[in-house]
Order: sequence, then structure tokens, then C-alpha cells
Amino acid sequence: MGDDNNGTLEAAYNELRFLDWYADLLSQSPTQTVVIHRLGTCRTVVTAKPGNVEHVLKANFHNYTKGVPFSILGDFLCCGVFNVDGPIWSIQRKLASHEFSTSLLRDFVVRTLEAEVENRFLPLLQDYADTDRTLDFQDLPRRFAFDTVCQVSLGTDPDCLDLSRPLPPVVTASENASRICAMRPTSPVYLVWKIKRALSIGSEKKLAEAVKLVHGDILDIIRNRKKKLLQENDDQQIKHNGDLLSQFLAAGLSEEVVRGMVISFVMAGRDTTSAAMTWLFWLLAQNSNAKRAIVSEVDSILDRSNNKCLDFETMKEMRFRRHALVNRCGCTHRSRGTRSMS
Repeated sequence: MGDDNNGTLEAAYNELRFLDWYADLLSQSPTQTVVIHRLGTCRTVVTAKPGNVEHVLKANFHNYTKGVPFSILGDFLCCGVFNVDGPIWSIQRKLASHEFSTSLLRDFVVRTLEAEVENRFLPLLQDYADTDRTLDFQDLPRRFAFDTVCQVSLGTDPDCLDLSRPLPPVVTASENASRICAMRPTSPVYLVWKIKRALSIGSEKKLAEAVKLVHGDILDIIRNRKKKLLQENDDQQIKHNGDLLSQFLAAGLSEEVVRGMVISFVMAGRDTTSAAMTWLFWLLAQNSNAKRAIVSEVDSILDRSNNKCLDFETMKEMRFRRHALVNRCGCTHRSRGTRSMS
């Protein structure tokens, strides 16, 4: 299967660089797969081999279950699509897949992104540039992504890009909850977090408090939206709106299932989008050729199509932009001896 590693002591040593530790082990493994044994838990299999990933996630997906619920994320995501198996997963997966392919949602996403970029993101950057102030760019994409994904998933606007006021409590609570859940498997002795949860102490106490706040806030949004949608329709049938929450409610799912789904999408959308943006802009800052190529491609396509905005069809033509975003590590320094994207 892979190279065995007795990881209890190594996990303790690498607790603050867990992903780097995994990357180091994989880079040294001839099979690109390692099996890690730690005290108090089942073996952990980590792989970077494309064939293994395809085997697990595509060819034999149903053979690799998460359990009910997947314990590391169960407190926070509950019965959301990323945390369940079997019929519950299948129903949510089919519904989400259908909704993401509809023109209604795509148009809503485009309008939301356009408004967020033009009215908040770019003016904020321009203001800091004009006044020669320093801005934490790693924080900015997180705020941008949370605003956008909340509008798309929940139909609410937390306005996190307003730096003049503190972040809404639900934003901080969701970040704390996802961070603590992610840190659970990094404990050198796996049972430690379960003991802390049973005793309600330390990080697990903070997690419980954060989860309570997020679940309560999201449930309030769901109930208020459901009530509003019913009042707007004389036939007492919830009908689709632009955001995912309205569409999930229109499908007749229970409040608990809807809550798990929207929390899952908010967390996934925020983390992936912000990480991609941060790395892309950092790498482009190091590679002026790639940056100029992307700008030239965008200008050329917009001029040719006479469009003033970027819709899905227009963005499909931007092959270099897509390559840069998908293969961010291609934008590297020439001084490292790696091949430039340009």
C-alpha cells in the first residue's frame, strides 16, 4: 500500500507544520503513499498518487465511507453533504449538482461577484494604494470570499470588507470552529481531543461555544427565509430564488439538513476561494510575464466580445487565466530553475 511510518512522536514534533510534514513524507516515498500509525487511532493513509485518488474518489467511491457522522467534523457540519454517506449524501449531492448547473444560480453568482468586486474589493485596494498604506492581503481574500459565499449560499451579506467595523460574531465563530476541527487530527495522541470534548475543556469547549453560535445564527436565517418565502407566495409553496438556501428550502429538505448543507458550502467556498486568490496573486507578483499575459488575454476577449462584464461564457475563452488559476504553482521564480508559465 505504501511506506509505513510510526508517527506518534513525529506527529508531536510536527504538530505546527502538519501539512508540511505530510508533504515531506510523500516526497520521500517511492509509492507517493504513506501509512501513518499513531497512538489511539486507526492508521492514516496519505497519498499523492493520481491513480489512488481516482480509485478512492471515482472508481470505488462507495467503498470508502466516512462513518455516521465523520467524527472530526461531525460537531460542526452535522448531516451536511461533506459529512455523511449513503442515501443522505446521495440526495444532497444530486440536489447540489443540479442547482449548480442551473442558469438561475450562475447568473446570481455572476451578479454577486461583479457587485462585490466593483463596489467593495477594488475600491478598498485603490484606497489603500492612494494613501500608501499596508494591507494584509491574506486577510482580504478571506473577507471577500466570506461575503460572496454567504450571499450565494444564504442570501445574506455580512459585509466583511468594511474594515471600519469588527467582523460579525458568526464569522469569527465559524473560523474558530473550522480551525479547531481541522486541528483535531494533528494531535500526537488522537484520543486527546475526544477526552477534552467529553470533559468540555480547552479547545473543545471553545469549539462547542462556536458551533452553538453558528448553528443558532444559521437556523435563524433559515427559519426567517422560509417564513418570508411562504408569505411571498399565495399558494404556500416555497419557490426558487437566486441563492442556494432558497432552492434547498424549495426542495422540501428539513431545517437540520439545510443547515448542514449551507454551512458546508460556506466553509468550503470560503476556504478554497481565499486560498486560491492568495496564492495566485502572490505568485503573479513574482512573475510579471504571467501577469501581463492574463491582463492581455482578458482585454483582448472583452474587446472582441464587446462585453463589459465577465460572464461564464466569456470566461470559458480565457484559457491562460484558467491555467494560471488551476496550476498556480506554475507561476514560479525563474531563479529556481523552474519553467515559467509564459
